[in-house]
Amino acid sequence: ASRAAAAAGDKSAAARTLVQLQFLRIQRGEAEGTGEAAEVVAQVIPTFRRAGDEHGLCAALRLDAWCHWIGAQTEAAAEAWEQAATHARNAGAEHERIEILGWIASSLFFGPTNVVAGIRRCEAILAEVETNMAATADVLQPLAGLHAMQGHFDEARKLLATSETAFEELGLTLNSAVSHHAATVELLAGDPVAAERSLRSGYAALDEMGDRALLSTTAAFLGQALLAQGRYEEAESLADLSAELAADDDVITQVLWRGVRARSLAARGELAEAEALARHAAALAEKTDFVNHRADALVDLGIVLRQLRRAHDAQAVFTQALQLYEQKGNAVAAARVRADLAMPAPL
Repeated sequence: ASRAAAAAGDKSAAARTLVQLQFLRIQRGEAEGTGEAAEVVAQVIPTFRRAGDEHGLCAALRLDAWCHWIGAQTEAAAEAWEQAATHARNAGAEHERIEILGWIASSLFFGPTNVVAGIRRCEAILAEVETNMAATADVLQPLAGLHAMQGHFDEARKLLATSETAFEELGLTLNSAVSHHAATVELLAGDPVAAERSLRSGYAALDEMGDRALLSTTAAFLGQALLAQGRYEEAESLADLSAELAADDDVITQVLWRGVRARSLAARGELAEAEALARHAAALAEKTDFVNHRADALVDLGIVLRQLRRAHDAQAVFTQALQLYEQKGNAVAAARVRADLAMPAPL
């Protein structure tokens, strides 16, 4: 495509090809990562604007959003997706606009938007995409996760079942292979075995596709599910795999695998290294607006500090985590932290 665009002297087509190449490189986990992609975005947008290429502007802004997403900046990503959706509408690319709305829904789940407001917006998006089965299946996933944070697990599982039925009818896609929302629902519900089952299925599909970016994150989430079952050695092995696969600028994955490894090391008494890893994870998470992940990283650190018999430090960290969960409206996780805060210090 690049050679054909060059032969035709079509600068807009060449720019579109360059954008698509960056998407593929990011999904393959190539070393250049989002830095090169951000440079491409800055390079191609003026070309698309001069050409009045609404499709091109949509693609460039979607790439920009993905760069912010990998950097765990959901509000910046959502803003870029909103702009991309406007250009998709201008281009008459309704299918693409609807697909973008699914990503905006995911930003409501992961980002700082309160659960109640997130549910309301997801339901509005759902009404907008109801004629598109794939988009509906996409939006139901974060909506289920938001309901699970409120403890509405029956409703969350019902939404996930509807989504999964649609995905089965549509066939395997990258979106249907990502099992993070379903795993979050089951972990919140206290069923890590179900979370593991969902994540292993997603992992196998992503591995078959040759994806590395989402595969590394899935490996880390799978490590969390195994931690919840007390399977520390297996969890650590998955943390190592996630660390090997993850791009340096994939912030949330870098947070996740460190948390899993820290908890695994602490379980076998290697507390100094565990604390260093947990502190590094919390420091990385602090730079993001993935509120639940920031709180989760603090909980991991608090657990390690408690094992170090530093009860006062652990209480302070748990209190910070509780504030973040309450800010998000994650009632289930907040209740668990309150229980941690009420626990007596180890002798």
